[in-house]
Amino acid sequence: MKPISETLTAIGLDQCPAAISDAAYAAAERLLLDSLGCALAGNGQPGISDVCRLMQRWGGAPEADMLFHACRLPAPQAAFANSAMIHALDYDDVYSPASLHLTSVIVPVALAAAQMEKTSGKDLLAAIIMGIEVAIRIGRAEKEYRRGLGFLPSSLVGGFGAVIAAARLLHLDHTMTVHAMGIAYAQAAGNRQALLDMTLTKRLQPGFAARSALWAVELARNGISGPHRAFEGKAGYGAVYLNGGILSLEDMATGNSGFYIEKVSIKRYPSCGACHKVQEAAELLMAEEQLDARDIDRIELFGCGPGGLVGGPFDPGDHPQVAAQFCAAWGVAHTVLRGPAVLEDYRDEAVASDHEVAVLANAIQHVDRPENLPPLGPQPPGFHPGAYCPQGVIFYTRDGRKLIRARTPAQTSDPARATMETVQAKFHECARYAGIKEQGRVQKMIDTVLELRQAHEISEMMRQFSVIPYTKEH
Repeated sequence: MKPISETLTAIGLDQCPAAISDAAYAAAERLLLDSLGCALAGNGQPGISDVCRLMQRWGGAPEADMLFHACRLPAPQAAFANSAMIHALDYDDVYSPASLHLTSVIVPVALAAAQMEKTSGKDLLAAIIMGIEVAIRIGRAEKEYRRGLGFLPSSLVGGFGAVIAAARLLHLDHTMTVHAMGIAYAQAAGNRQALLDMTLTKRLQPGFAARSALWAVELARNGISGPHRAFEGKAGYGAVYLNGGILSLEDMATGNSGFYIEKVSIKRYPSCGACHKVQEAAELLMAEEQLDARDIDRIELFGCGPGGLVGGPFDPGDHPQVAAQFCAAWGVAHTVLRGPAVLEDYRDEAVASDHEVAVLANAIQHVDRPENLPPLGPQPPGFHPGAYCPQGVIFYTRDGRKLIRARTPAQTSDPARATMETVQAKFHECARYAGIKEQGRVQKMIDTVLELRQAHEISEMMRQFSVIPYTKEH
């Protein structure tokens, strides 16, 4: 039987750019612009400046741009730094049915490989589309087998998608790409302990996968062989990472109309996606009931309780920003007292100084999901029951009312929200956060992405994103 990596390679490499739909290209443009906006906001954040300085100190062959630093580096180093910028604020996109952050791995790799080959904009977008296609097929197939919360699927799955993107752009043949998939598997890693301990390493894990993907592709291109049964072998991905679950070729069947990139969601809040359901439920409840914080006596959350990624108490620790991003109660408390949290609200100094929000966050109780919730619509395709469970808030008001709102992943991560207009508005928010006041400069950056499909080379876009004239201390 044909190895899975051969089938995935054929899926990733054989789709010619002309056969990819306009809808997929439009989705790729949105996700690329969103990723670059997230990188713009993430540049200079705690931990990221240190990474960028280290990459510059190490130096090496000038193959690809490190974003916003007027510095060219070896492709793996550039991809690592750029990935860290994109993922720094946890504002990058998510594919909810399989809980995957993918562009923070695949986009930096594609940008680096495209610069190495001076490729066209359309070829860059096609590589991103097919890298995401392969990664999501793996992610959907494996989701039933995952070993609890320990492993980080974005890094594990994203690395294989990044190999496909780079292989397309660097013109690897099928045999070399299968070897590259095996070499990527030899480096596959990623776990959530950095998140559970609220450390800055959390921001770097997609970057490790991006760096490893480029290592894999270049090693394969230079004659290094990799295991061809990386997924189904006795020590393959299924046996090691999926609790013995054996992936099959049937698991990789799409079952999807169009391309999976069209199903990827743009984040509304700069926090962990596991917080978004309760944050949005609180925002809707405050608006629909015209509530003021003084109207509320106490608050309960359901569906994201202790033991989950975001259900713990709020402790600012050494990294208040990270602590707030991964505390559902903090997001709800901020919504009630200050309004929906935006990028500025998650700065270390803003989080550390807002004692009122911290006190309310730690007064919020987690409870079991209420019975007889209002209808929330049928479970959409692709969501396994555990991921689809509704989450929400209960407000007890001082005048004796009990108010409940719930949301599901399909509602908060609806890809239909990801219009180019919403992405451009988010990019402007990221630019303001980065201290860029010149609106013409920001619009020029946006325009180079909007024009990318017609560009013979990506150099003009990269010029716009290589040096940023910050207008305030950054």
